[in-house]
Amino acid sequence: MTTPVYMIATIDVKDYMEYAEKYGMPVGAMFAKVGAEILVATNEADVLEGNWPGNWTVVVKVPSAKIAHDLYDAEEYAPFKKARIEHLANQTTLAIFPEFNPGA
Repeated sequence: MTTPVYMIATIDVKDYMEYAEKYGMPVGAMFAKVGAEILVATNEADVLEGNWPGNWTVVVKVPSAKIAHDLYDAEEYAPFKKARIEHLANQTTLAIFPEFNPGA
């Protein structure tokens, strides 16, 4: 049995409409093809403590760590990643977290 993971990103998006058109929509479709589910995609955060980086937060549930890494490293994703890094965002923090398993 594989354990789901969560890809969590905080992004400082330059232009929301351009980001959605050139990155968000095509990448969301790419992730959906492998069973990943976007749980959060918003510019709204109710920050209770500290500073929340970026102005856009995304949480994606991915069926396994292997699938998450394969997506990130995929040739199909490479031009979108490049566009995000070089043109669409000022900064991105992206990490993969294992699903909480209280019995582990």
